[in-house]
Amino acid sequence: MKRTLMRNGKIKILFFYALLLFAYTSLAGQEKTSSNADLAEFDFGVRELETNYVGFPTLVTEQTRNQYEALKARCRQQVDKQGRKPWEALGELYAWFGDFHLRAGGYSQPYMREVPTYEEMKEYNPTKTFRKVTGHTFLIRFPSCMGDDPTLEWVHQSIDAYLASGCENLIIDIRGNGGGTDDIFNPYEKLLYDHKGYVDGVEIRNTPAHIAEMAEIELDWLQQVVETMKKSQDEFVSLTPRLLELVYDTIFPLPRRAALITDGQVASAGEQMVLNLRSCSQRTIIYGRDNTKGCLDYSNCRGVNLPQSGITLYIPMTRSCRLPDNGIDQTGIAPDVRIPLPLPETLTDNVDEWTQWVAKELEKKSNSL
Repeated sequence: MKRTLMRNGKIKILFFYALLLFAYTSLAGQEKTSSNADLAEFDFGVRELETNYVGFPTLVTEQTRNQYEALKARCRQQVDKQGRKPWEALGELYAWFGDFHLRAGGYSQPYMREVPTYEEMKEYNPTKTFRKVTGHTFLIRFPSCMGDDPTLEWVHQSIDAYLASGCENLIIDIRGNGGGTDDIFNPYEKLLYDHKGYVDGVEIRNTPAHIAEMAEIELDWLQQVVETMKKSQDEFVSLTPRLLELVYDTIFPLPRRAALITDGQVASAGEQMVLNLRSCSQRTIIYGRDNTKGCLDYSNCRGVNLPQSGITLYIPMTRSCRLPDNGIDQTGIAPDVRIPLPLPETLTDNVDEWTQWVAKELEKKSNSL
């Protein structure tokens, strides 16, 4: 009887271990499947980078290729052997290029070069506003070119309010303006324009993915570019003329003097606004303490989702014709005049110390004429 019980107990124990072994094998199989999926996700992101990123052919050179390949191999090995999330590894790999437009969701940011964040201020939250600073100087704070806040309608309202004010001086404050679309700042450019100017155009990397992206946009001139891309064997095709002419049929008498205030968070379309005004408006002076962010040499991003996680990769399709000799991404754009003041305590929709200082500078110029 005891033998039977012991035998049955042994059978039960063996059966229990068999269940554990089966469970372990199943879990191991799941882990392997998960690892394969993670590697596939990482490899997908690498293909997008190498096949479609407009900066890849010029930034990965004979001098830099070994460094790039070593980083890619390390990141892939960490995904494969150490369980690193593929989007985190892609974030590091993408950041190697030093291009703020190129990113894997928000996972590239920790690896990017540092730019001023103004965290030492009590509050840094530039907010749209337009108002008189003094009887002679008007302020428009314009912290985004995204088109939602502020909207294009608000932009026109701010210009109407300025013209109605009778002020001879205008300050446009774009601190914190991380970009969006040029269409949003064009009304300010038109207001401040006083002579014909030129800025660099862009060219697009000629890939099937970019052809498909452009084909979805119902603009006649873009469709002509698409047809050129389809027929061309060149790796890069002009999306615009190499030099774009800035010319308007009206020169507004006011403002007599204008200032554009920038900071280290001004990027992308915000930086294009700086370049455009510097080119076509002699009456506009750029003021700031820091250079702009440096996020404009490569632009016009195509968003593509990773197949498993759905995290969005942002792949710039175009590069500026100012490259390779006159890029701004490594340095940002320097102001014409450095503001010799400490940071203001607060920047929201208020008239801060920098705005007051710039207003005085503009009014000094008025008095000296």
